[in-house]
Order: sequence, then C-alpha cells, then structure tokens
Amino acid sequence: MTDNWDVIIVGGGNAAFCAALAARERGLSILMLERAPENESGGNSRFTAGAFRIVYNGVDDLRVLMPDLTDAECAISDFGAYTRDQFFDDMFRVTRWRTHGDLCERLVTKSYESALWLQSKGMRFQPIWGRQAYKIDGKFKFWGGLTVESWGGGPGLVDQHNSIAKKRGVELRCNTRALSLIYDGHAVTGVRVKHNNAMHDLRAACVVLACGGFESNPEWRTRYLGPGWNSRKCAAHVSTRATACEWRST
Repeated sequence: MTDNWDVIIVGGGNAAFCAALAARERGLSILMLERAPENESGGNSRFTAGAFRIVYNGVDDLRVLMPDLTDAECAISDFGAYTRDQFFDDMFRVTRWRTHGDLCERLVTKSYESALWLQSKGMRFQPIWGRQAYKIDGKFKFWGGLTVESWGGGPGLVDQHNSIAKKRGVELRCNTRALSLIYDGHAVTGVRVKHNNAMHDLRAACVVLACGGFESNPEWRTRYLGPGWNSRKCAAHVSTRATACEWRST
C-alpha cells in the first residue's frame, strides 16, 4: 500500500472530487479516502439529485454549459434567468443574513465558472426537467433558480466524478475509514486509517478534510440557519458543498 502522497483528501463527495481534480491540475499525487463501499460512496452528494445552483443570465449561458440542449428543447422551455442579485437574495433569505460574507460571495460569483470548469473535466449537465419545471400552456417553466443537474442525478454525479478522477490518475480508496490526523507538533503530516481491519499511517504534504462540515454540525446549522435546524437529520456520510475555486485561487 502506497503511503506517501502530495495530497490526501478525506471524503468522496462533490467537494472532495473538486479538490482532487484541482490539485491534480498542478501535477500532484492524490489519494481520496472514502469510508463507504464504492456503490454507496459520495456522501451527501449522492442524495442531492445532482442539483447545481448557478448564476446564469439566460438560455445562452445554459447552452454553453449544456451543449446537448437542442433547439426544440429550448423552444418549449422558459429557463428565465438567475442573476447574482437573485442568488445573493436567496442566500440572505434562507440564512436570515447569517451567511459568511466572504464564502457567500465566492459561492455566488464563482458558481457558473466552477460549473464550466467541471464541464471541462468531462462532467455532463442537463436541465432538472422532472423537479424544477412545470408545463404551462405547452411550455416548461423553470422556477426557484435551480435549473441545472448532473446527468444521472446524485448517483450520476458521483459516478461521473469517479470516472473523471480515475482517468486523471486520482486514487480513490473505498472502505477506508479515517481515524485521526497525524500531527508532529508543528504540522499535520498525514492520516491514520483503518482498511480491511488493519491500521495504516498514510503520509502527505497536505491533508484536505471534505468529509462533512456545515450540514453535519448542529451548532453551525442553528447559528447560520436559525432555531430548529439543530434537529434536522443528515446523511451518515455528509460532504460539504464547495467549489474548485478554493484550490485554484490558492
């Protein structure tokens, strides 16, 4: 078992794969650790329907992201637009102005760019015909600003990520539980894991934790979303929703 890597990423959902692909762009060796078996991998991303909330100013932006869209499909669809101001307004409304300013700005302003970046890696998208559109007078009208999903929904998102990452030399190690970070008193130097009932110390120059954050933290949910959110149930293996811009801008 290889135990020295440039980057170890704990988690196997959308955030983890985005970090892996962005780091791989820099020629780094990448190991992803996923506690679940491969057919159940992906954390919360598997249960999100593969939906991506992005800024777009009209159908032309969507056709760049989804080149499979035909003229006939566009003719019977009213995609509208979802502007930056609308995205910001939704973030402020849902969080009751508790959203983190810098992170919110990055999420909104980089949303379309990040989706295009994923598309450039091989990710395919389509309109959320079955969840976010009503047929009115013979035309599908999209609502709520949530217009785009990955092919195959949540499971399709994870499957596409798996395929893309493997083609680019990223190793995904499933059925591998991260137990603790290895700390030498000055810096984190790796991860201790359990795999096939054996313990292993894996070393890395950098460790990225993408194995559950905001969604699985009751205190954070209450702080930023308000009373009552502490009692919400979350998936067992939760992945934070992050964009590749985190890696690309550092």
